[in-house]
Amino acid sequence: MKLQTLKIWSLVAITPVFMAIITRLVWELAVNFSTSGLVMSILVIIALAGVWAFFYYLALKANLGIIHSLPVWLVGAVLATGGVVGAVIHFMRFIPSPECGLPWSLVIALLYFIALLNAYFILLWHVWSLWQKRRGKE
Repeated sequence: MKLQTLKIWSLVAITPVFMAIITRLVWELAVNFSTSGLVMSILVIIALAGVWAFFYYLALKANLGIIHSLPVWLVGAVLATGGVVGAVIHFMRFIPSPECGLPWSLVIALLYFIALLNAYFILLWHVWSLWQKRRGKE
């Protein structure tokens, strides 16, 4: 992004989305306090904060070379692992809940869950391929 105005505009557009998600998770934590809810909320909030920081970095620095950096992808994989663990806990808590009463609720939740797992395995494959390239250069 070459234009400073466009950078600022994209950051302003991204921030409310992440803040709304984090606010919803903190509210969930306050209303339905449980150990699994606490773990789920903390993991998902950390993952979202990491994604948010990465978007901010890309928008402000605009260094696309960092996308091929193994340490950045490793941090992303760690954040994604926390997000996936939080999503698994959320999914397992959702199935017996009253919100899952409608049959399409379970179908939608399963579709989201399958998409999340596929994206996570693609991320892990990409990190593995970057690691293999780095190991081959040494």
